[in-house]
Amino acid sequence: MSNGTIIIGAGHAGAMTASFLRKKKYKNKIIMIGQENHYPYQRPPLSKDFLTKAIKNKHLYLKSDAFYKRNSINFLKGVKVRDIDRQNKCLKLDNGEKLDFEKLVIATGSLLTKINTGCNGSNINYLRSIEDAIKLKNNLSNKRSITIIGAGYIGLEVASSAVKLKLDTTILEMEDRVMKRSVSNEVSSFFENEHSKHGVKFLFKTTLDNIKDCDNKKTIICSDGKIVQSDCVLVGIGVKPNIKLAEKIGLDCSNGILVDENGCSNDPDIYAVGDCTNQFNKLYKKRLHLESVQNCIDQSNTVASSITGNHKPFVAVPWFWSDQYDLKLQIVGIREQYDEKIIRGNIKERKFSVLYLRNRKLISIECINQPKDFIASKKLIQQKKILKQSYLTNPEALLNENL
Repeated sequence: MSNGTIIIGAGHAGAMTASFLRKKKYKNKIIMIGQENHYPYQRPPLSKDFLTKAIKNKHLYLKSDAFYKRNSINFLKGVKVRDIDRQNKCLKLDNGEKLDFEKLVIATGSLLTKINTGCNGSNINYLRSIEDAIKLKNNLSNKRSITIIGAGYIGLEVASSAVKLKLDTTILEMEDRVMKRSVSNEVSSFFENEHSKHGVKFLFKTTLDNIKDCDNKKTIICSDGKIVQSDCVLVGIGVKPNIKLAEKIGLDCSNGILVDENGCSNDPDIYAVGDCTNQFNKLYKKRLHLESVQNCIDQSNTVASSITGNHKPFVAVPWFWSDQYDLKLQIVGIREQYDEKIIRGNIKERKFSVLYLRNRKLISIECINQPKDFIASKKLIQQKKILKQSYLTNPEALLNENL
């Protein structure tokens, strides 16, 4: 048996790569290395159902212990890779152990953007891991108020969970609207109104100056002089690809590890998957750094196919989602360089879609409680067909009638 494949990173991308390798009849060794003392788990519920106790810890895990044993996937938990010797194809762990590999997959995910403050770390929360989520859940269960720094997906999802738990909720956002980098003005305004109806207070065009301790509370000092007092704070100001190890060993990186259509880096024996990557997308004819579960799954399938010798170049249409209250936001595609925007449905009825077109071809869509539009749009974007305007503007017509 050869030295097989080592996967660095035990998140969604790493777990799916191992799973796909076995599904594709890969017979050699598979070793997964994770810094956390957990098997791979789902991260999206951490900001939603997990906080409100609608989902329990055990239901977060992607696969059971029995799955890894049954599929002969050797799992090293609580271990960090210190260095990689590309020439001799071996890596060194922080416990001093050395491991040889035939193929290497880097699935190191992303790193949280953190802040420096003048207060102690108690009741200052981030949300990336199970431990982060447990700490935040405990805070939400015994506190009366929370201030959230950042009105992106994480901030808004946690806000909806906090409201369900009857916490007084305030959000600070440096931009002039929520999810500004992700959605249209219409969708942004819609979600701001929905949160406001539930009692969430927004401070826009506001940045954080400092946080200080005041008795058992946190005093949040804003750059414009505003002061907010809160029992706890959640910081959700984004992430960046974790490329430290890749850069250290000389892999090409730029806003992620640069990989080709097969998920391979500039080293033919080293692949990368998930949030740590930057991959060329044929559909949009540009490189994309994506942070989504579906991207992790699609890339993992591509890399497993490449390692087993059955190359299937990555051609998936990117899509994302967010659950807030009883609203499901689903986004397909990238809305850059569009020349037309169409709104389908009724915003007041809380069921509508925002379509982005270029040369009468759909390139992106934002759907709120519109699953049929979401499903149809994936094929429409991929097929690049010129669409019938009458169907696009008529909410009674199904988008798939354009197919």
